[in-house]
Amino acid sequence: MSTPLTVLDHYEQIALITENMLAAARHDEWGDVLRLGQTYCESVERLREAGAQSVLDDAERASRHNLLVRILENDAGTRDLAMPQLARLSELLGRMKRQQSLLQAYGPPRRS
Repeated sequence: MSTPLTVLDHYEQIALITENMLAAARHDEWGDVLRLGQTYCESVERLREAGAQSVLDDAERASRHNLLVRILENDAGTRDLAMPQLARLSELLGRMKRQQSLLQAYGPPRRS
């Protein structure tokens, strides 16, 4: 039988997930980033469930603070890397929408 995770264990897991997300983003492995993002969401939900009854002492609160800083720094780094990708995707989607509008307005191009 395994020992239940403490609140700090949950934070540590989330910090590791965000570190892996950042590493995947640095290697342009966006599928992995998305997969890890799902794992991140599931881990945060487990933390919510575990943290509802937890009371932390001063040392634990300091550890939680440090873990939160790590998580936020990793998240910011991942977002910084994702923004250019999202802008490129937005541009591609805009082009596709314009092409669809033209096709709807004028029909498909005729072949000579």
